Amino acid sequence: MRLLPSLVLTAALALPLAAVGASRPLVPLVLVIRGDGAVDAKPGVRTCRSRCVWRFRYRTLARLSARPTAGSRFVGWGGACSGRSVCTVRVAKRRTVVARFAPQGLVPWSAHVQCTPALTTVPEILGSEQNPAGGATEAGGRFQPHLRGGAQQHLLNPPCDVAGTPTFVEVDDVVISRAPNRSSDGDDSTNLTQADRPDIANPYMKTIHVEIDGTWISANVAPPFWPEALGTRLDVQGFVFWDPAHVDDAWHSYSGWELHPVAAWRPAS
Repeated sequence: MRLLPSLVLTAALALPLAAVGASRPLVPLVLVIRGDGAVDAKPGVRTCRSRCVWRFRYRTLARLSARPTAGSRFVGWGGACSGRSVCTVRVAKRRTVVARFAPQGLVPWSAHVQCTPALTTVPEILGSEQNPAGGATEAGGRFQPHLRGGAQQHLLNPPCDVAGTPTFVEVDDVVISRAPNRSSDGDDSTNLTQADRPDIANPYMKTIHVEIDGTWISANVAPPFWPEALGTRLDVQGFVFWDPAHVDDAWHSYSGWELHPVAAWRPAS
């Protein structure tokens, strides 16, 4: 028996909603856990503790919650999410989300430093104000006031704060984005770019110049020189500094912001 077109349409509309949803293709969502913690996801009951590939129906709204283990803290999201709140992802294509955890209680990694580091990110240091060249202005950013200028550039023992604002910071999960080099004053320099921030299109606004100071090198209190390979992922501790001499230089991201001196670095977890 041949069904009339109207009957075919009626039959399709009568399909249960679950059957229609089940016809949507499955799309992968990749979870990468760095450090000690887990990520829980909805809809469904899913938990990831290392690296997971979850498959959701096309255009499902996935909600991811970070859950640190005892003695650990949630640092933030990377990849398809940013910040530290609940991550919401519309799974319409393959996406990757990174969850970063770190030990509780920040301490300096260098025995030479007595300051407690403030946890931050490169974009927080730079702020969101841009100059005409596209670099970060001195007035923007989290750390006001700050170390600046020639008189405070090569301090062997920088102060832990300026008028109550921390100077010593920890920045996790950055990548080497410029070939390291030794400057004429003996500093070992490179640029670091905040990883997993595709939401910031301007590379100058997520990149900072960093220097292992020649004064520290001469005093035998400096960390090892920077790794040579571009793309090496690091965590770093250093002092927030503004160098007004390089705001017109592209290699300095058209901004004076630096971590200088850098006290310590380690491979990112």
